[in-house]
Parts: sequence; structure tokens; C-alpha cells
Amino acid sequence: MTLILRGARFSERSLKALASPFIKGFEDVFFKAPSRNEHPPVFIVGAPRTGSTILYQALTNVYNLAYIDNTACSWHRNLRFGMWLSKKKYGEAPHHNFKADHGSTRAFGGHAPSECGAFWYRWLPAERHFVDYEDITRRMLQGIYAEIAGVSSYLGKSLVFKNLNAGQRLRLIKEVFPDARIIVVRRDPRFVIRSILRARKKVGVKEGQWWSIMPPNVEDLRSLPETEMCAAQVYFLEKQIEEDLALFPRQNVKIVHYRDFSPALIHELGHWIGARPRVNSVVPGFQQDRPERLSAEQRRQLDALAESHPFSKELFV
Repeated sequence: MTLILRGARFSERSLKALASPFIKGFEDVFFKAPSRNEHPPVFIVGAPRTGSTILYQALTNVYNLAYIDNTACSWHRNLRFGMWLSKKKYGEAPHHNFKADHGSTRAFGGHAPSECGAFWYRWLPAERHFVDYEDITRRMLQGIYAEIAGVSSYLGKSLVFKNLNAGQRLRLIKEVFPDARIIVVRRDPRFVIRSILRARKKVGVKEGQWWSIMPPNVEDLRSLPETEMCAAQVYFLEKQIEEDLALFPRQNVKIVHYRDFSPALIHELGHWIGARPRVNSVVPGFQQDRPERLSAEQRRQLDALAESHPFSKELFV
């Protein structure tokens, strides 16, 4: 049975790949991108394990924003067509999904929000995440603009992305969408490091192997002991994001902290974007980091790791 299912999935992927060039012709006629995009995209960025997934899920459930669900992502070679299919199937209904497996929602239904990294890998390398100016090509700019602006124009609303690689691609995003809105998610670095270490253990990542988002200096960090590598990963990812935020107008950037996750914050972000509330939507419950629940030894170790880099003291709870 498992082999049959795998074969069916392979056949479906193969058929979609074969159909892609023909569908593109349909897209270019019916979902042509305007010369000026009136609905700038929104990017949720940050280090892994900062709460970006639940923020993405809450925001897209409560507000009538466009997002790539698992149905649309299955057509990542033809995103405009995939979003059209999703619209036909689900309309404006909320997805009511607040579950994920390390960011992946494929097991939770076709309408659940997807990170859809495959969409970006049509133009960008998978082996590194930081994109600098010399990496940017005209094909890249034109292709990304056509897809995203075409979707936004058809749906009449901003498209929200939660793909944390985007935090290392802000220079590219600025070139394509200078009016993009950026939501940066921060969290107490001690709990981010702790969560990354737990995630590595859960998925079986060996010491010395990299996991998740790569900062520009990733090669310099690979040789560090595991705990130190995780602390450096968080610091340098956030350092690059902070540096590149200066590319965008101040009013286009929102920095939010995990401790402030609440219905009020979701409504504040929805209002800032200018989106309408969805009918019959719900806001999920949010958890909080509690240092008092750590053992004395855990607290000592995490404090030492966080203090090895100049994290802002305002991040600590």
C-alpha cells in the first residue's frame, strides 16, 4: 500500500511538471501581473523556533489575506494557477489549522498554510540561504514579480509569506518589492536555543550537522560544538535581518516579540496591513516562555550560551 501511494504521488508530481509549461500560458493571459503592484506582499521573518509559524497561522486565519496553502503549493511551478484552484475550492473560508510539524503543515489538510519553499527554489539555490546583490538576476526579479503580483492582482489582496529563508533574502525582496511589509519575530534567545536543540534531537540531526536556516557565515559555524553552533545560528541570522531592515521604510517594518503574542497583537497586525477580518474565524491560544520553570542547571547553561553573543537585553523575559 505504501509503495502504491508513493507511486501515485510520483505520478502526480510528474504530470504537474509536464503540464507546467502549458499552464504558464494560461497564467500569463488570465493572471498577468500589473506594472504596479497595489497589494505589497508581507514577509514574516526571524530565526527558527521563534513562533513564526503560529503567528502566520493566526494572522491568515483571522484576516482575509492571501497565503499559499498546501493545495496551491502542490502547484508551486504554477503558483498563480494553484492559488486560483485553492480559491475555487475554499473561497474565503478560514483554515482553522494551528498545528505544524517543525513548520510543515502537509499532514493537516489542503487549506493549511504552507511555507512552500519549493516555490522559491525555482530561482534560488537550496544549498545556501543568504542572497546578496551579485546573486540577483533579471530572470529572478521578473519571475518572482510576475508570480506574486499576478496572485495579488487576481485576489485583490496582499500575499503573506512565512518562509524564514526570506530573512536572509531581504536584499532580493527589496529589489522586487521595495514597498514590501516585513514582520520580524523575536524571542528570548535562551528559549530559541533550547527549542532548536530539542528540534535537532527530535529529527535526528547529528552534532556537526547543520539544521534549518543558514546565515551568511554558516561555514564558519559548522565546526562549533552543537550548543555553541545553535547560539551562533540565532545571533547571526538575526544580525543579518537587522542589518537589511534598513533597506525598507520604517513604517513598513514591524518587530514583534513572542511574549506579546495575543489576539490584540493579531488584530494590530491585520489593521497595519490593511486587511479585512474573515467571517467565522478564531484566534488560537498562545503559550508563553517561563524561565522559572527551568531547572537551575538549565538556566545556567542557557544563560551562558545567550551571553556568548551580544543579544539585546530587551529580548529576555
